[in-house]
Amino acid sequence: MSALIGGAPLDRVRSELFNAGNDWQIELSSAAVASFASTVERLYDEMPARLAESTSATAAVGSALSEARAASHEVGFSAALPVAERALARLVLSTLGGAENPIAATEQWLANRGATSSEAVARYLGEVLGQYARHVVDREAGRLAERSIGAATSAALSTELAAGARQLASAAYSPAAVGEQLSARWSQLVSAAFEAGAALPRRAQ
Repeated sequence: MSALIGGAPLDRVRSELFNAGNDWQIELSSAAVASFASTVERLYDEMPARLAESTSATAAVGSALSEARAASHEVGFSAALPVAERALARLVLSTLGGAENPIAATEQWLANRGATSSEAVARYLGEVLGQYARHVVDREAGRLAERSIGAATSAALSTELAAGARQLASAAYSPAAVGEQLSARWSQLVSAAFEAGAALPRRAQ
């Protein structure tokens, strides 16, 4: 990540992040990560019932994450699984809005989950991209420190780059065709997101 270490503008750092991320694109496109996306698709409708059967939102979330992890392991392995799981946890928790009581959590879920399950999956794709960006910046923290970039500045850079990466999902996501399974097109969505991330924005003439 020479652009990151060299202090290049953020759009160039993002472009290098996705241009140099071939191995990560492969890992994030895997069936094991696609399984987490399928979990998001199911939780869109299932979470209210899960909350109703749980003593707390924390218990419902823990159960959902555990099942998602097990389902992912059944279909394969990916080095990106920690990224995929953190993205799922962040999505679910943010959708619940911090509510702990199952009734309040259900209200938050219904209000924040989006108009369709496809919208929820698009948000998950954004979270995956954001977690990937954070991982890369955090991995380079030592080299950033060598340039006298402190932990607070490094963390702010990580947050800003992750936010920009999450926004790529809206440009990359396309609705499924009738009868098309998410597991079959997840790799296409990831590929489109990496292509969008690798492109430098056009400058005004």
